[in-house]
Amino acid sequence: MSYMRVLSRFPTVKAAEHQVVQAYIDLVTKKRQKRWRDRTLPDFIIVGGMKCGTSSLFNYLNQHPQLFGSSYKELRYFSHDEYYSKGEKWYRSHFPIGKKLTCGSLTFEASPDYLASPQTPERMEKLVPGVKIIALLRNPTDRAISHYFHSLKKGWRQDEILSAMKIEDMIFKQRGLYKSQLESYYKLFPSENILVIGSEIFFESPADTLKEVYSFLGVDPDIKISDLSPRQVGFNREPVDTAVHEYLDNYYKTFNQDLFDFIGRDFGWHV
Repeated sequence: MSYMRVLSRFPTVKAAEHQVVQAYIDLVTKKRQKRWRDRTLPDFIIVGGMKCGTSSLFNYLNQHPQLFGSSYKELRYFSHDEYYSKGEKWYRSHFPIGKKLTCGSLTFEASPDYLASPQTPERMEKLVPGVKIIALLRNPTDRAISHYFHSLKKGWRQDEILSAMKIEDMIFKQRGLYKSQLESYYKLFPSENILVIGSEIFFESPADTLKEVYSFLGVDPDIKISDLSPRQVGFNREPVDTAVHEYLDNYYKTFNQDLFDFIGRDFGWHV
């Protein structure tokens, strides 16, 4: 049974129950490490962003017969020292055994923390220099609001939304400064190995977006997957004062245009 299936059975676990699930994951990972040298490294990595649809993309791509995702989403190997310190042996344990894959198969993982993690690009380039990069970017105003309500639900924040957004170094805003985050990847990886997708386009036309991704990866573009239901959707359903949207739209206006100029693609996040 995959880790994802195990975790899906515990949607609202308490702390103690979560520890049991984590213990199971650790046990299986340790077992898989016995053949770590036979296991692949990823051919491509979905690096983010957070609250931008990476769970849906990971699930969709896993349904393609040539694509094989890691044993669970969000390995966070390159972005978190506690995992990176476990070494390549631990990282490889989450991927399939190479000899069991058919010709033309590709393996991948998705960790939305990677995009905003300053140490990730160099660590990634050191271990998998030929890897392809996929970044899924959502309108930063909507992303920040979704991130805020996610934190509120988790009990991590209690302050009023506009006040939280006006804190200059607040993570809600910083995660939406995509250009500066992508620049680190473009410095280390060839541009032809990087695909940047707009989340709004992805959710409006998932089949068309998947074709673009398949073409980028070099796999069969005519595969039709059966389940296109969104995963871990973070779109806020609570009313938000227009002042919040206006503040964030104004804050991101120049940053968004700089991003569009940098990647040569306009996602239409205009005020």
